[in-house]
Amino acid sequence: MATVAGLTAIVVCVALALLAYAYYPRAFSPAANWISDLGDTLLSPRGSIYFRADMVSVGVVLGAFFIGLGCWHHGQRLIFKGFLALGQFSGLVAAAALVMTGIYSENDATAHAIWVTVLFIAMASAVWFIGWAPVWHPRLPRKVPYVAWLACAADLAAIIAHRHWLEWFAVGLLLCFVAAVALGTWTMTPSRVSGDS
Repeated sequence: MATVAGLTAIVVCVALALLAYAYYPRAFSPAANWISDLGDTLLSPRGSIYFRADMVSVGVVLGAFFIGLGCWHHGQRLIFKGFLALGQFSGLVAAAALVMTGIYSENDATAHAIWVTVLFIAMASAVWFIGWAPVWHPRLPRKVPYVAWLACAADLAAIIAHRHWLEWFAVGLLLCFVAAVALGTWTMTPSRVSGDS
């Protein structure tokens, strides 16, 4: 479930964001625009619906992705299970916050800002905790922690510095993290493990 949900989230996220961008009537640049500008109904009356649908649908699928990581728990030490459980919980909070950013667009400035803040903080927490998993789990790819901690650092930098380009950079790295974890989980499936041995 984690593999399918993770890769689906990435495809849906990019596809609907590109569709929203195609309908954006003004000049648009990561150097001057927040990602959420694509969902602003005043800035993009026709395209905003695609971006808002993007946030809601990706939030739901990411929830499934984080739940699916429960397959990592089997046969592992308590400290591993604790870190993973904290990562899953934070990820579910982030997924719910992502849904809410689609419901409350930039037009609802206060509510949107609250949910975006919750999203970035919860996602940073999820990525940090899950990033430790390959340190203890022998079958997880060793590259996952590096992607995770880089994404976590970019996420926190985006929160603190509040720069357009940092937000885009952080989101790109977070998508890379989801891809790395989804593909890493796929390599752990029983059929893959038995086939590789």
